[in-house]
Amino acid sequence: MGQRPHLYLPAPWVDPLLVLQPGMRHHLERVLRKKPGDAVSYTDGAGSGGLGRLRLEGVERGVEKLHPQPTPQIVVGVAPPRSTSRVRTLVEKVAELGCDRLVWLSTMHGEGRAPAHEKASAWAVAALQQSRGHHLLQIGGPVSMDHEWPRNYQVLVADRDGTTVQPDTDEATEGVVVVIGPESGFSPGEVPDGASLIRLGAKVLRVETAAIAAVALLAARR
Repeated sequence: MGQRPHLYLPAPWVDPLLVLQPGMRHHLERVLRKKPGDAVSYTDGAGSGGLGRLRLEGVERGVEKLHPQPTPQIVVGVAPPRSTSRVRTLVEKVAELGCDRLVWLSTMHGEGRAPAHEKASAWAVAALQQSRGHHLLQIGGPVSMDHEWPRNYQVLVADRDGTTVQPDTDEATEGVVVVIGPESGFSPGEVPDGASLIRLGAKVLRVETAAIAAVALLAARR
């Protein structure tokens, strides 16, 4: 018995039958070998999810509920790595772990380029379906290092000289931003004022590894 598929079906959900895109139907029928009547779960990526049945015309809606957004929000601001494969790994893994928003950073020593938004969004959707989540990773940027984060967000900067990551548990803190620099590091003056330096381990990590480690630590503690 195979695993029940989890599908991203954007809102609005109006009709009792949700239409599938041709590519999704092909994957369900030819790759996963699913047939009409098989159970599937689905989400709109904004917290709503349901259990339904696969039909010839689409997905028959079933019991649905709203899944609250976990708090505090986890945001990763990261200078993209140089290779596309590493960028893809970064997007997919932070999405699977529960990161809420990924913001590409433009830094003085950054050598990578942010991927096209459509491509990064497709990776995020695949990760949402793989992890059976209900909140789609939001992707933005590139923004400069002087980007102004919300005032009620704690800003942490990954640095070997920092302390072990400890997210603020104050009720007024709505989110935590983890800033990951490029492989060659930040230039003097790029680190945001008021940011706390955090250490993610004793070793020097690749950009994507640092982002994954930070999200894993924060997600486990919220």
